[in-house]
Formats: sequence, C-alpha cells, structure tokens
Amino acid sequence: MNFNGELYDSHPAFPEISSRAMLYGDGLFESIRMFEGKLPFLHLHWERLLTGMNMLGFQTPAHWNLAFFEQEIKKTTIGNARIRFVVWRSPGGLYFPQDNQPNFLITATPLESNVFSWHENGLIIRLSERVRLPLDSFSGLKTLGATRYVVAAQEARAKGSDDVIVLNALGNVSEASGSNLLWIKNRSVFAPSATDGQVTGTFQKILYEVLRREGLSIVEKPSTFAELMDADEVMLTNAISGIRWVRILEGKEFTCENIYHFNKLTVNYLIEKLAVDKP
Repeated sequence: MNFNGELYDSHPAFPEISSRAMLYGDGLFESIRMFEGKLPFLHLHWERLLTGMNMLGFQTPAHWNLAFFEQEIKKTTIGNARIRFVVWRSPGGLYFPQDNQPNFLITATPLESNVFSWHENGLIIRLSERVRLPLDSFSGLKTLGATRYVVAAQEARAKGSDDVIVLNALGNVSEASGSNLLWIKNRSVFAPSATDGQVTGTFQKILYEVLRREGLSIVEKPSTFAELMDADEVMLTNAISGIRWVRILEGKEFTCENIYHFNKLTVNYLIEKLAVDKP
C-alpha cells in the first residue's frame, strides 16, 4: 500500500493523522480498475475526485494531478487489480476543520481477468425498503460516509439477493448499493436524472461514449420504480465489474439481448484504449 507516497507491506499505524476520516468520515474515495498495469480510465476518477476535493474545501497540493497519481498507483501495484484510492483531511478541529491539507492512501487487490467479464447468470435484485438517498449537491460524490450503502448491501444479503435498488427521498429510482442503474424499454436506454441522488458514475460515462459511437442516446429522467419494472432489460454498471445484467427484479424476469451487445462494445472499447495507452 501507498500512504502519502511511502510504500508499506502492511497497513501502517496512523491513528492521529487519519482521525478526521474515522471521526467524521471527512474524505473521499475512488475504486479504480487496473488492466495489465494500465489505467485507461483514470482521468474520469481524477475528475470526480478533484471535483469532490474542491467541493469539500480541501487545499489540494499543486503537484496533485492526474500524472502524479498515475505514478503513485503504478508504484503501488502492477498487473490486473482493483485499486482503492482514499483521500481525507488532516487532523484538527471538530466539525470545523483546522487544517484542509489532504492525505492519501492507495491499496490494491489483485484481479484475475484483464477485461470486463460477462456475468452469464444475471443478477437477482430486490427493492430496498430501508434506505432512501438524500438529494443535494454532494450526492454525486463518493464520500467516506457510506453508511446507507452498507445498510443496503446488508439488506440485499438478508433478502437472498445480489443487490437492491435504492430510491431517493422523492421515491424515484436512484442506484444500487454499489452501482449505477440503467434500463432499456423499446430499444431506448434510460437512466435516472443527474439530480436523482446517485453517485456520478465513471463507467456510466464510458458506456455513454460507447453508445454515442453507435448512434444511440440515453434518456435521463426521474423515474418511478413502476417504470423500472416496466422495462425490457435492466443493468447495473460500475468501474470494477463493468456491465451486469439483471435477470430477476422483484420476481419479474428480464432479458439481456441488448445489454449483451453493449457489453461486447465496451470490451472492444477497452481493448482499443489498452492498445494506445502506454503502461
């Protein structure tokens, strides 16, 4: 792991410097996928992270840029891996901080595959009854305060499902516990609006680009759970797993013909990016 540029074989002990992360959840994180030592979509994560640091009032060091963090990640691990990149505010103060300088920690978990894999069996999904997501300007950030997503994941496990769909405070569909949500109806692709409380997805941006290249567009709009249930196909997307299709949602079975095609397109897009990006 990599703590502020220093490599460690095991998790270092730094209770004081990490106090604001533990006491207030005062920080952000990114889950990034490395393919054969390459980071073809790192720029999307950096954009989201930088946006979050600015919104939270971090005093971001001048040398913290895309090139710096690509170097730090590749110093930490190689090959195929799931990268967790965490930043948090320096210690001092109660709710009002005394020091806005950020710290960072990079950890890596090896992965076997060097591409996004197709999930043949599909997912079994339920509707969350316990969690509703708030709607404000911070909704799109991946903050360390992820309690709602933890509870949603617990609810999914308790229901014997792979995940749950989480509604927002207005009762419209938002996302799953760790993925963005899209669906297809009459060959049109739909997603919640950008103000529906979901995390701003990096893979969702990749998928949008791939679909635009095919002449397809995505309709973003507030939608009820009933509208989602009326879909022909439903999918979850995130930066680690890519596209996963939903086979059963609250007892209804869905198909995956278009989603399977979208997955092939995104894998080809990834292969293109890997061919031009240097390690």
